[in-house]
Amino acid sequence: MSDLKKDIDIAIGKVKAPLVLKNGFVINVFTQSIEKNDIAVNDDKIVGVGNYVGEKQIDCTGLFIAPGFIDAHVHIESSMVTPEVFSQLLLKRGVTTAVADPHEIGNVLGPNGIEFMLENSKKSVMDIFFMLPSCVPATEFEDSGAVLNAEELAKFIDHEKVLGLGEVMDTPAVVNGREDMLKKLEMFNEGNIDGHCPGISQKWLNAYLCCRIKTDHECSKAEEALKKVQRGMYVMLREGSATKNLKDLLPAVNKDNFSRFLFCTDDRHIEDLIEEGTIDNSIRLSIKQGLDPIKAYTIASYNAAACYGLKDRGALAPGYKADLVIFEDLCKLNIKHVIKNGEIYNKEISFSNCKLSSSVKLDLVSKEDFLVRHKCDYVNTIKLIPNSVETVKQRRKVTQSEGIVLGVESSDCLKIAVFERHKNTGKKSVGFVEGFGLKNCSIAQSIAHDSHNIIVIGDKDEDMALAVNTIIDMEGGIALVSDGKVLGKLNLPIGGLITSENPYDVLEKIKKLNNLARSFGVKKDFDPFLTLGFLALPVIPDLKITARGLFHYEQFRFIDLFN
Repeated sequence: MSDLKKDIDIAIGKVKAPLVLKNGFVINVFTQSIEKNDIAVNDDKIVGVGNYVGEKQIDCTGLFIAPGFIDAHVHIESSMVTPEVFSQLLLKRGVTTAVADPHEIGNVLGPNGIEFMLENSKKSVMDIFFMLPSCVPATEFEDSGAVLNAEELAKFIDHEKVLGLGEVMDTPAVVNGREDMLKKLEMFNEGNIDGHCPGISQKWLNAYLCCRIKTDHECSKAEEALKKVQRGMYVMLREGSATKNLKDLLPAVNKDNFSRFLFCTDDRHIEDLIEEGTIDNSIRLSIKQGLDPIKAYTIASYNAAACYGLKDRGALAPGYKADLVIFEDLCKLNIKHVIKNGEIYNKEISFSNCKLSSSVKLDLVSKEDFLVRHKCDYVNTIKLIPNSVETVKQRRKVTQSEGIVLGVESSDCLKIAVFERHKNTGKKSVGFVEGFGLKNCSIAQSIAHDSHNIIVIGDKDEDMALAVNTIIDMEGGIALVSDGKVLGKLNLPIGGLITSENPYDVLEKIKKLNNLARSFGVKKDFDPFLTLGFLALPVIPDLKITARGLFHYEQFRFIDLFN
């Protein structure tokens, strides 16, 4: 019997289904209703919703059944584990599909990084699709480990797991019609193109959308989200580890426009993935904030599938993929079973060792590398915004002695520095950041979006130098130093971003580092490591620091520390 003939025979009740979910409250994303029904499954497909008998039956009396959740935009590298491990953590949380952008590892290792992610994702227990990095480097004046032009991206365009072009962050390159950017956009004219355009003006948005860019995950206010939805964009309700915009954006969602919203995590640490959740966490938060539960489950599944043209998933209906979440309590979402491709997932975590060549090419640094020579009595500082990767530019008075800046007259100001690590060019810059809370401690890491040079923050030059040198010795990772001692570290040998260790070992190490950072004063409104990593990303407002100096987003140019 052919597969299709068997599907038909099961659907009409002529043949028993291999698997039937009995008497569940089925969430219907098409009618925005809940129906008490059975779901008949054959292999990896739903073949019937109604009254069925199965060779195997799961009693779902009193339980709800939703389509598998979809993370519409995620950087797997931010979890610090491989796609293989990442998939197992998410599937336990009901996420059966993710749309990933490997631009983090792409910025470090170029095509080799993308190939690693594609190859390792073959071991994934969920479906991972990829959007090819559009901005490597993020801007033409960044110092990344690679440059990905249209010709290099073309090598991957026909891969079965590639859906389109990843977040287009260099908005000026689009609006000014820069040739290399237009080549990439035209190459994906028939596919999906993700956006990244915080605070964009109306006319610039019009020009941006002419390029068929259709999503944005950088809205921070409901008014901005509505403006973009009105122009036909899908807006992502992001709830990451450092960037939490969901609560602020929910007021924009209503019964008429909810189909234009998606859930995404963007960047989420392993600690949050394991202990708090992922898209399941977004659903709970949304419902708690007053969003209609059925709409929350629709946003988490069908909307993302529709956006990316994944026509085989996102709903509980005949012909759709048998990716399902069975749970108690519509609002609290207590997951009982996750079914992927028609099979209940209940496997123990597994992982395989991976190794790539070292990505850290930098000579050891000294405390003298952190000296700031006095030019005038005021400097530009980076002021952090709680629960956001956006910052504000401030002017602060400095203290100095014999031509060397000793500090900034602010109750909470630290030094911050970035060292180019990919080609040993010697580029570095030193600045000041306020609001982090750290005292008598330095944190360094090879995670510094998006070029991922080595970034370090602290209040003693000697400790900052030791922290950076520890990263160099480890060939990538995170290090925490105080009073000349390395108190904790995590080795991230794959591109300086990822490890293939047991994820629960990684969790314990990152929790130790997190607790250490908190004990030295890092405020609860900031993720110690994600917040630090985003201070090097110049395509996010307002003031950031790269290996070339301070970059002002609104002016879209470098500014002098003292200017």
